[in-house]
Amino acid sequence: MSEIPGRIEALRSAMRERGLTHYLVPSSDEHLNEYLPPWRLRRPWISGFTGSAGDVLVGLDGAWLFTDGRYHLQAEVELQATGVDLVKVGAPGHPTLAETLARLAPEAVAGFDPAVLSVGQAAALGRACAAAGATWKAVPGNLVDPLWTGRPAPPETPLLGVPLEDAGRSPAEKLAALREALQAAGAEALPLLRLDGIAWLLNRRSLEDIPFNPVFEAFAWIGPTDLHLFLHGPDRRLPPETRGDLPGLVLHDYGEWPAFLAGQGGVRVLLDASTATDGLRRALEEAGAVLVAGADPVEEAKALKNAAELEAMARANLRASAAKTRALAWLREQAAAGAAVTERSFQEHLEGLYRELEGFRGLSFQTISAAGAHGAIMHYGSADETPLRPGELFLIDSGVHCAGGTTDDTRTVRFGPPGPEAEEQRRAYTLVLRAHIACASAVFPDGAPGTALDVLCRGPMWRAGRDYDHGTGHGVGCFLNVHEGPFALSELARKPYAGHPLREGMVTSIEPGWYVPGWGGIRLENLYRIVLDHTDAGGRRWLAFEPLTFIPFEEELIDRSLLSPAEEAWLDAYQDRVRRELDGLVPAEVLETAAAS
Repeated sequence: MSEIPGRIEALRSAMRERGLTHYLVPSSDEHLNEYLPPWRLRRPWISGFTGSAGDVLVGLDGAWLFTDGRYHLQAEVELQATGVDLVKVGAPGHPTLAETLARLAPEAVAGFDPAVLSVGQAAALGRACAAAGATWKAVPGNLVDPLWTGRPAPPETPLLGVPLEDAGRSPAEKLAALREALQAAGAEALPLLRLDGIAWLLNRRSLEDIPFNPVFEAFAWIGPTDLHLFLHGPDRRLPPETRGDLPGLVLHDYGEWPAFLAGQGGVRVLLDASTATDGLRRALEEAGAVLVAGADPVEEAKALKNAAELEAMARANLRASAAKTRALAWLREQAAAGAAVTERSFQEHLEGLYRELEGFRGLSFQTISAAGAHGAIMHYGSADETPLRPGELFLIDSGVHCAGGTTDDTRTVRFGPPGPEAEEQRRAYTLVLRAHIACASAVFPDGAPGTALDVLCRGPMWRAGRDYDHGTGHGVGCFLNVHEGPFALSELARKPYAGHPLREGMVTSIEPGWYVPGWGGIRLENLYRIVLDHTDAGGRRWLAFEPLTFIPFEEELIDRSLLSPAEEAWLDAYQDRVRRELDGLVPAEVLETAAAS
């Protein structure tokens, strides 16, 4: 990574020209993406760190990456020889980015590109600078871009249409509902930056813009009767003959967005501080638009899956569950035969089975195939020829886009016969399973926040003095991003979505874990849809989780003496359900071996 120090020095030269002592290069881009298209990967280019979350602060005399516990081990490796120091957010003694800005010298001037921070993020970091007496300075035009030689170009290939039988509602129906929400909020227009929201609204997808995320780079503007769409190569991405289901469409080149915003004087525009950039806010204010604060109605509508979307999610997850169950059976066969298996060879075998699935449209994220100590790297994405050693744990986190839906599941297994750590492995696995059951078996009131379910899941682990440095669960899109808002099962301090109310029709993961550097990791993840459990005598609705993932839990790693009767009943019911759901999709002998209780 010898080129990184030179890039940072070039950035410092640009900072000095603008009177800056610090400059922020965040993880996000102009669309607040979590996973970015190749031409927006500014933070990886300037730092060498490739994780999906983490912000770099460059000073004239140092540079720092702030990232959470999912990426601490990965960052330690990737930042070597870069001149960028790791700040382990969440670890004792390590400050957050905001806390660091609040400790700047009063004469410091910290610059940022307002086009790549949300309104809420920019305001919060600005308050932190103000607390130190330092200056928080918006610098339009990203300072990294002019330095980036060989920057990739966006594709202009035609977009894919989602059949109405999978989408459940047409763009016209979605637009009508959104306009009603705008009217109720006292607004007449809604700008859209979030790519999954635009793809959902239009029933369009792309497999070429962002790896693993079937969205496309665009801006959209919903007016009272018109829909403005800004695309790279608009006539190629959306040829005239494919526009018939988009009423009121006005097509623009992607680069015309700033000029369009400048013409919105006097328009009442709904603006969500969590889904709009500070650059958008500034452009609309400069144009003289009237900003109406409120929640982006697209986020909620997208998360509340309709019947067709739920059917697509069930179909996709069942097929993916069968493929992964078959892959784990193959792994057991290889271990029994004494055959050599590596992280990469198992990943290739699993992904080969995925590609055989009817309706396969790609992986939903980079497969995590982590042997032994690599399992402690929560987002380990560097599967190589590391062998699976007898007696060690093996963690496999994977997902696909298939049959109109999206999947995400994780299992941890032991390769071969038990070794000297067998009892510790069983104790740890059983504890993670108990945490999973505590959440998955919950019945909770309609509208409960994700924080409540997060606490339920962590309870068994906290009682054992353990915790995990990631959320308990995240929303999942329908043939969309595998991480989706506006809710999460997480601690509020770590995920702003965690306070959002949970509703019937949402799809979430449940994925507690146990990680020990140098030893390995355990994560047990299923997807669930939120369903109505019952309505009580007072009319209050109570919700529950219905599984979408059907992959057996590893009986040989479960110490049933540690389970309560209720936990054991849940486990038995789930293992039985797996056998029924996979009957005919997976050989009977595989199910008998995998889910024997």
